[in-house]
Amino acid sequence: MTSVTRRLVHMVMTGRSGRPRRGLSAAELAVTRHLLVHGPATRQDLGDHLNISYASTSRLARALVDGGMASEALEPETAIGRPRQVLTAVPGARHVVGCKLTGDTAFGVVCDMFGEVKATARAALPEPAEGTVPPAGAAKVVAQLAGKLARRVPTLDGIAVSVGGVVADRTIVREGTFLGWRDVDLATPIEQRTGLPVIVTNDVAALAREQLWFGAGRTHSTFGVVTVGAGLGFAAVREGIAAEQLIDNGHLLAHAPIDPRGPRCRLGHRGCVSAYLNREDMRGSAPEGAPGPATSAGLAEAGRVASAGLAEAGRVASAGLAEAGPVASAGLAEASPVTFAGLAEASRAGNERAGRQLTAAARALGHLVATVAGALQTTCVVLAGEDVAALAAAPAMRQTIDDRLRPGPYEVQRCALEIVTTPLTFTDWARGAAVAGIQHVLGGV
Repeated sequence: MTSVTRRLVHMVMTGRSGRPRRGLSAAELAVTRHLLVHGPATRQDLGDHLNISYASTSRLARALVDGGMASEALEPETAIGRPRQVLTAVPGARHVVGCKLTGDTAFGVVCDMFGEVKATARAALPEPAEGTVPPAGAAKVVAQLAGKLARRVPTLDGIAVSVGGVVADRTIVREGTFLGWRDVDLATPIEQRTGLPVIVTNDVAALAREQLWFGAGRTHSTFGVVTVGAGLGFAAVREGIAAEQLIDNGHLLAHAPIDPRGPRCRLGHRGCVSAYLNREDMRGSAPEGAPGPATSAGLAEAGRVASAGLAEAGRVASAGLAEAGPVASAGLAEASPVTFAGLAEASRAGNERAGRQLTAAARALGHLVATVAGALQTTCVVLAGEDVAALAAAPAMRQTIDDRLRPGPYEVQRCALEIVTTPLTFTDWARGAAVAGIQHVLGGV
């Protein structure tokens, strides 16, 4: 038994982890969720909102107060009538470690019930062997991070790990995109090392769960999530329920056609969403003979280009990148990924080619957002990720969405689409995992 295992098992046995606690009943969870999402409320307000009797609300309030989940106090005195009892969720009633795994690093946070980050930590994952990060080594790193973060809070109730890819049963990583994993049981070895309940989730699905309680879900019961960063990601919330797994891991949306004359993605689709927005597709779409993938520094030195990825003289110039041919480069020889922040910087410096590529990508994102909104029949889409700020700031994205929303001459129905832009750090991704873990330990799905 390792020192991490001994420490966490001791916490469970002594109660410092909060003891292995039961999940809340459906009614208790409904009340707790309302308090977390909407803030303090009186018993009468809770009963009206949740459609339960005052007597039932009183029983639930007593149970939550007795269990340490909530506190109750008199509201400030008013001019008319007696002060009422106001129920408030207790932030420190539960704590969960959230961990986001990239291809080489584990980013960890520990959060309270409100998703407030109390401490952060990070650690390198083991070096890949033949393209695969050793799962046992990754589980050990997560357990060690949990042990480190557990010392920063009075209780620890669970661990949640998010990865890019396909996850089944909140346990098995069917396809770990950046880790080289196939059918890896990640939850079990972490549970064995820590003695705590563990869930594994897709990273964008976890972000959708965080938004459901502490973001867009406060005002929208149905919304979509689109992430743009190292890859494209998608998640959906329908009538207050987050989809745990997509039928296609987002493939249909990622490869939706935008321009039949545009650049090709790695799968050979011409002018699809990925060809404009996926870093790997952008990096690999330069014509044969080009010295290498473009960087923002190298864009200024590139040769002639075609506008926004349109076909040119029988050759495609990858969404506005340099044509094949001699290039005097200060950076093109390096296989650095294209970033939209870099394109925006180059565009502001006067590089027209970078501006055209950024505009083409923003237009593709606008089409994608409109498609997601129409498919889900929602008026809210959350844009998140490392690259969304530069894209959302480009006028072409909003112009494209507005054009898609423009009604015909005889149509009377109008639709306004709210776009919530949330640039993310790896700490934010880990927080999404922690919120998914909070929901799990409370008894929610």
